[in-house]
Amino acid sequence: MSILVIQNDPIVPVGQLSAFLGGHEVVRAWEDPQRLSDVAAAPLPGALILLGGRANAYGDEACPWLEAERELVRRCVRANVRVLGICLGAQLIAATFGGRVSVADPAGPEYGVISLVWGTNDQAGGGGAVPLRMALASTRTVFADHGDAIVELPHGAREWARSDKYTQIFSYGTALGVQFHPEVTRETATVWAVNNEDVDTEDIVAGYDAHEGELADTCKTLADWVSGVF
Repeated sequence: MSILVIQNDPIVPVGQLSAFLGGHEVVRAWEDPQRLSDVAAAPLPGALILLGGRANAYGDEACPWLEAERELVRRCVRANVRVLGICLGAQLIAATFGGRVSVADPAGPEYGVISLVWGTNDQAGGGGAVPLRMALASTRTVFADHGDAIVELPHGAREWARSDKYTQIFSYGTALGVQFHPEVTRETATVWAVNNEDVDTEDIVAGYDAHEGELADTCKTLADWVSGVF
């Protein structure tokens, strides 16, 4: 299966997803925005992953490739191609299909490890979502780094899990959005923390270290779903 990964920001790489995916291509959107327009009009990949970034879901002026990214998501969902959106990627999925993202939401950011609260199993949708929901059932801790938040899901979307503030996992057709960062590595978590004056780097890294195994398991489960393992 051909898996296309859209990287939206130099400091938000594919990370540990690369260890669990099979063959995949990474497109670095900021290097050649026109490439995204070409990709959006080309034959569809076998699956699509949208990574996060410091932009917001409505930041087309700063990131002129975002509309092409939205169009690619629309085409994939219409064609029943699986899409995984991570952080900004999840927000793009929500906004593309009529949901709403709050920029710098007043409830405040989420940084480092956070806890999930799950809904019921019948909240899973299509696109292999039921077995994925079962495979993720043991996930209780994830790693977050965001200030913008999904505050309204698209009509027909299903919320699977939340933190105490925000939607963390939702599905819409064959698209799955996760507000947290399953792909994050210790190195990336450190870079983000060092560049964030609102957090203590040692605390962020200690939280990562304490849950490293669970974070990797969640990443692998999502990579397996994207790859069509189940």
